[in-house]
Amino acid sequence: MSVDRVAVVMGRRDLVKICGLREPEHAAVAARAGADLIGFIFAPARRRVSADVARACVTAARGATGGRAILAVGVFVDAPAEEIVAIAGEAGLDVAQLHGDEPPDFVEALPLPAIKALRPLPRSSVGDAIADIERHRHATRAPVGFLIDGYTPGSAGGAGEPADWRLAAEVNATRPILLAGGLDPENVGAAIRQVRPLGVDVSSGVEVDGEKRPERIEAFIREARAAFAG
Repeated sequence: MSVDRVAVVMGRRDLVKICGLREPEHAAVAARAGADLIGFIFAPARRRVSADVARACVTAARGATGGRAILAVGVFVDAPAEEIVAIAGEAGLDVAQLHGDEPPDFVEALPLPAIKALRPLPRSSVGDAIADIERHRHATRAPVGFLIDGYTPGSAGGAGEPADWRLAAEVNATRPILLAGGLDPENVGAAIRQVRPLGVDVSSGVEVDGEKRPERIEAFIREARAAFAG
């Protein structure tokens, strides 16, 4: 997918991302239900997939969209640039999501756009979070988006820990962000109404016993769409 099409999708204010996909049928469900982004974990984690599995999921999702643009996002944690480049090519990724301590100039080494994830520490101030975003925004090549996730000691994300919605709302008022962390079909509407983010990102919240469930994927997207439209 071209950089221009990535920019068009990322320029929306009602993005829904289903992350941690491992099965082509679940990727297709997410696409048919209206997801804008589908995510794949390439860092050491329970939901980690191979590039081949991710490509199969991307193919299934794109076959289910009816021509609507959907972005494939690879999630990495402090991976070398060359590893990201290789996996992106093999898996057919459009965007890299950086969940580690990657420095602001890291994006320059990538041939694809990036989303930078932030995990504000407990008791972090809004100023701290904004300063972190600004460090990356003023790099020679800035990320196409920023995501605020929940903080869990020893985890780079995906642990289901809720983000601080109050802090996220205050940051979003001046530096629009995507929101992740502890979201599910039951609370995503409230999260969107409080934070008013550019988009929402879910993984464990659409699972039962560690496995994605089609009905929860569909419910999450339905509830998110209703809240964004409200």
